[in-house]
Amino acid sequence: MNLSNKNIRQPGEENFMPVFGGEFDFFLNGTTTNGWLSGGLYIAPPQDGPAPHIHHREDEFFLVIEGRFSFFFDGTWTEGGPGTAVYLPRGKAHTFRNIGDTPGKLYVLTNSDGLKSFFSQCEKPFYRPDGPDFPTIAEIGVAHGIEFVDPATLVPS
Repeated sequence: MNLSNKNIRQPGEENFMPVFGGEFDFFLNGTTTNGWLSGGLYIAPPQDGPAPHIHHREDEFFLVIEGRFSFFFDGTWTEGGPGTAVYLPRGKAHTFRNIGDTPGKLYVLTNSDGLKSFFSQCEKPFYRPDGPDFPTIAEIGVAHGIEFVDPATLVPS
């Protein structure tokens, strides 16, 4: 099999972008995968994690590389360290948080190519001098099939 350079990613070729307080490096994108898969490395500062949300267009898979994370899904928080694998199907409210004292690392895979566009469009409204513009971020989310949910509705079992 003849693989082009776009199919092989070498160490040192990272291109991190700021994402909601952390950094994300997409090593797979729609150009490489014909739009069906994206993936990257997310570096989360301590206590960092996204607001609770629902993906309506894609499933997500997480693999903890470094640190300790807590994942919320189906009404339950579950902690895991390196090697923990988490599958989150579309249509279900979820979130995660780096519960450690040091930056944590996750591999993140989705079965669509919309996540990079979503993160790119959220950069300006998130990193405003007067704080994040969450209504604009929510609108961008809707356009990408991502719905933010009220944390009060996520009652752990």
